Amino acid sequence: MISIYQWEQAGSFAGQNADAVLNDVSEDGLQVATTIPLEKDMFVVIHFQQDTSLPPMTARIIRIERKEGLFHYGCLLSGLALYQRLQLKEYIESHA
Repeated sequence: MISIYQWEQAGSFAGQNADAVLNDVSEDGLQVATTIPLEKDMFVVIHFQQDTSLPPMTARIIRIERKEGLFHYGCLLSGLALYQRLQLKEYIESHA
């Protein structure tokens, strides 16, 4: 599940929730796929199932590709500790 936030005006944001799939993780980011069209510079908060022990992670959309009926978003992670990045990579690899 991801929460999507878009800047509206003077410090206010609009948000919604959507189902998403994590596809890949890199040094500074990850790729998430969903059916919802988004735009660059929008922020997403990725929520994991409780049994993963991963905290919600904030990322900014920096790249968009459309494949097989889904939107694939390249996202830049912010403020993620190294051990959490490793946990995230293990999580994605175990669900591939």
